[in-house]
Amino acid sequence: MVNILLVEDDKNIANTISYYLQQEGFLIGTARTVKEGIEEIKENLYDVMLLDINLPDGTGYELYEKMKKIQEIPTIFLTALDEEKDIVKGFDLGAEDYITKPFHAGELLSRIKNVLRHSKIKEKEEAIKINNVEMNYTIRKSIKR
Repeated sequence: MVNILLVEDDKNIANTISYYLQQEGFLIGTARTVKEGIEEIKENLYDVMLLDINLPDGTGYELYEKMKKIQEIPTIFLTALDEEKDIVKGFDLGAEDYITKPFHAGELLSRIKNVLRHSKIKEKEEAIKINNVEMNYTIRKSIKR
């Protein structure tokens, strides 16, 4: 199963996205703040992160930079900020995609699948799996799945 971390402070948006993605077979972890997002990243392994930029205790950009020091999670910024400077900043930080609100659920699903396709290729090059233990060379951790 694919694990997705959704960091979104708007409860209605988070519930709607979570419900839709769960119906598509994804496991969803949620966080509403930078602090909660960091806790989730430290405690769980995620395949993709959907990240809002405007959060109550900081920005999604800050969370993204902190996340990269803990583990690399392919990230899609999912935000109302639609100015070119914001989009460019997201990509310059290293995000895989950037979607502005409002968006269509089908488009979000397609973009998640695209990120997963690209990250699986990268994952094969950076990790070795033996039985239920994976050694990830990028994050330098053994992960028991």
